[in-house]
Formats: sequence, structure tokens, C-alpha cells
Amino acid sequence: MTCSSLPCRETLAEGVEFYSLRDDRFKTARLTAALLLPMKEQTAAAGALLPHLLRSGCEDYPTLTALNGRLGELYGARITADVSRIGEIQALTLTAVSLEDRFAFGGEPVTAECAALLRSLLFDPSRENGVFPASAMERERRCLIERIQAEINDKRLYARRRCNQLLCEGDGYAVPLNGTVEEAAALTAEAMTAFGREALRTARVIVICQGSGDHGAVKEAFRQGFAAIDRVPVSLSPAKPPREQAAVRRVTERLDVNQSKLVMGLRAPVTASLSSPEEVAAMRLMNALLGGTPHSLLFQNVREKMSLCYYCASSYDRHKGVFLIDSGVEETDAARAEEAVLEQLDRASRGDFTRDDLESARLSVKNQFLSLSDLPSTLEGWYLGQGATGLPLSSPEQAAAEIDAVTAEQTAAAARSLTLQTVFLLAGTPSAL
Repeated sequence: MTCSSLPCRETLAEGVEFYSLRDDRFKTARLTAALLLPMKEQTAAAGALLPHLLRSGCEDYPTLTALNGRLGELYGARITADVSRIGEIQALTLTAVSLEDRFAFGGEPVTAECAALLRSLLFDPSRENGVFPASAMERERRCLIERIQAEINDKRLYARRRCNQLLCEGDGYAVPLNGTVEEAAALTAEAMTAFGREALRTARVIVICQGSGDHGAVKEAFRQGFAAIDRVPVSLSPAKPPREQAAVRRVTERLDVNQSKLVMGLRAPVTASLSSPEEVAAMRLMNALLGGTPHSLLFQNVREKMSLCYYCASSYDRHKGVFLIDSGVEETDAARAEEAVLEQLDRASRGDFTRDDLESARLSVKNQFLSLSDLPSTLEGWYLGQGATGLPLSSPEQAAAEIDAVTAEQTAAAARSLTLQTVFLLAGTPSAL
């Protein structure tokens, strides 16, 4: 069983790249087409809606019923739509997962058939009077609004998003991934049709094909599709770290919650696009040491020994240079918890940690990288993140080797480079207390 260490990378058209990842370990093939656009307030809701509208049907299979029937004929293949954030990029994706050709009766070209279907959804979506069908538009717009409204239900994620918005105010990183309810409600079939055409013309595109089948047929399907479009791809500039603030910004918001959420937003001057791989590796290891694992300094001390919070963890977004430390606390303990967190960060910056602490963190990060190849979806996400931000492609194994080379002093230096910029507290209302 094999998996090539790196995808074969080829340009199909202006701003369109094709990644071929040969892999015979799985019984399914995976094909993803990602449209990459800058995160903007004016287009976030339309970008979040577009892949779901495209998934609704194409000229040959104009309804969900007809499309799903065709997928059933292809051994129960699946096509899904999604939207995600990569730094300050909004990634609109359509993904087809199908049976590998070698397991089909008579060696049917299932992968190529799914590629043709995915291409049809992208370039020849279902239309009524030249625009997206009213029924699909109404259904998908309603679903988008429901997704936006549901975001507040996960209070931990909500608090992290609010801290990010405050920390990166004015940047694309602060724009809600799915837009707002008001923006989504205002979208029309005509506007979405125009937006879809413009996205095909201007988005940077990455097509990733994984499996052991005929990748050549897949590649040609998308080459022909983009050949008919006058491409003018947008520039996707590397995201810069949040702007430095003269003083720590503190915001308290109240909702009907029993457990308060304390989120500390720190500026990390190290980003994947603007820093060296060694600096990024040191920041990743430092994150694991400080709060990225169940044996981290924050978990051992702030949660276990001091009992100041229900959870306490850190995370690092290498695409933007954002470092968050979030915890679930009693409101009366929030100030003490913040002080305790900063004490642990100071410990890390002084190198006041044991060899066992560092090696446990190192092993955890390495295992995370090495497990990425266990699933086609996680491996796809790994290479999509690199390609979207213009980075040279490197394998998860290479990233694990970079972690191996990080010293204790480099780890401490990474901690010293962080600066606290924003503290967001989501606390309960009087009725919830």
C-alpha cells in the first residue's frame, strides 16, 4: 500500500491548479474543487451559499432527486458542499467521494464519471429562466440563515469568534465565515447567478484528486471546463498578523449562560506565509506545551492544581498569526484565571518547563501530523491550506521532522514573541446566574 509523499502539481488554466495524489490504501477516491476568494463583508454570505446552490443540480440532472439518483447509479457516490476559512481566504468547495475503479464491476470508470458530474455542477448548474431555480434558492438560503443563527448555540465557539473579531477588527479574518442573517436574507437568484459566474472567472482554484484511478481523465474534465472561461484571478495576499494595540482591549458580553467563557487573544508575529518553517514549528510546539494538549502547562496548573476553570486550552492559527487561550470559568474567577494563564505563559517564555513537558508536547504534535495521512479528507485539508496561501507543498512527515528539530530555547522564544491584545468575557445575565 502506498501514498506518494507529495501531490503532483500542474497548472490547468490561469489561476487553476490540479493536485494529483496517488494513493491505493483506500477503497474510495476523493475529488475536491475549491474556489478561493478573499474574505469580504460584501460577499461572505454569497460565498457561503454558492457551493450549496451548485450542489442542487445541473443541466442533465436539474433537481436534487435526479442528481441523487445518478449518484446512486455510481455505487452510492456522494457529493458534498462546504465553505471554510483559510486565514483571510474563503474556500468554497464541492467534493465527490466514490468507489475506486478497481472495485467496480468490470472496472467501470467511476472516478471519471464523478469528475464529469462535479464539472457539470460547477460549469453547467441547473437554471430556470437563466438563473438559479427559485425552489433551490429558497431552500438553500433558508438553510444558510439557520446555520448562521445556530452559531451562537455553541457558546465556546461563539466566544472564540467574538474575540477573533475584536482582535482582528478591520481585517478579512474578522468577517463572519457565513456572513450575517441580513446579508443572507437579501440574496436573490439573480444576484447569486451573477456571483457564481464572477467566482468562476476570478477565484483562484485548486482541484485535488486522490486515489489510484485515472487522474488524467479527471484533469482533462476540469481543463476543458476552465478553457471556456476568460479567467482573471484575484490576488490573494498573505494574511498579516493582527495590528498591535497600545493597550489591551477588554470587552464583556452577557448572554443566558451558566458558565462564563474567557478568551484571551494574543498577537503572534509568526505566520506560515511570512515566517520561516523553523519559526512556525517552534510556535506550534510552544502552543502544545502551553495549552494544546491534556498534559499542557495550562491544563496541569490552571485547571488541575488551581481549579480556576472547567477547561483551559490554547490554539494557534499559523495563517493569520492569531493565538487564542480560552477557558470556561465562573465569572468571579475570571480575573484570577487570566492572571494564572499569564503566569504560565511567562513560565514558558523563561524556559521554566521540564524536559518531560517539552517531549510530551513534541510527541503529541508529531502524532497529529503523522495521523493526517490516515484519512483522505485530512490530507486534502493539509495540502489545500498550503496551496491556498501560496506555500510550497510539504508533507506531514516533513512537518513532523521540523518539530523534532525545535529546541527548548526556540520554544521559549516563541512564547516571548506573543503579546496580549484582547480579552473577551462572555458572562451570564442576572437571570442565568
